[in-house]
Amino acid sequence: MIITIDGPTASGKSTVARLLAKQLDYYHLCSGLLFRALAYILHTRVGYEPDDFSNEHKDICKDIDCKYIEYTYDPKTGAHVFYKGVDVTPHLKNKVIDKYASLIATNKGIRESLKEFQRSLAKKHNMIVEGRDSGSVVFPDADLKIFLTASPEARARRWLTDQKRKGKEYTFEQALMIVNERDARDKNRKVAPLVVPDGAVIVENSGMTLEQTVDTIIDLIKKKQK
Repeated sequence: MIITIDGPTASGKSTVARLLAKQLDYYHLCSGLLFRALAYILHTRVGYEPDDFSNEHKDICKDIDCKYIEYTYDPKTGAHVFYKGVDVTPHLKNKVIDKYASLIATNKGIRESLKEFQRSLAKKHNMIVEGRDSGSVVFPDADLKIFLTASPEARARRWLTDQKRKGKEYTFEQALMIVNERDARDKNRKVAPLVVPDGAVIVENSGMTLEQTVDTIIDLIKKKQK
């Protein structure tokens, strides 16, 4: 069974997907981690700079050996990406990789390569897949498609809490501006823009706790399984 969770930034996709995968004993596929890993490999191993990432004529599988990219998931240790046997996951959370991963997201060729990579994983597992085009592009025939969203204000507060946890300080106004700007980029990009996938169930969780959100989706999954 393939369950996709799409939605805008700070809607809770990643946390909800991890909890669902753990409770259901499903495989968790975080598409964002794949984009980050590819950005890291291309930048550090090949020397890609911004213009290279946005050049759709670049054939990434000529620059790196795609067969050596491995994605693994374990309920205890989470998701990891390996390249040529080396775990690159610890290097994927910084501003440089943030920037390059966002550039990759606009590259049609790179998205096509990662789409096929994700589909190959789905042949082996029951999966919870989360991202911004998981149900609309990567798995349009998923068994259940969820669009998880919340008001910009609610998502800004969540984003702010997450940043404080990391020791970063922003005002609420700054957080709201960042969320709105990210929404605009995701919705208006030419390649795989953020949309509500056809047939998706919209879960609006502005007033929900994390537990209530997970329970709501589990109820939807149970109904689908009947």
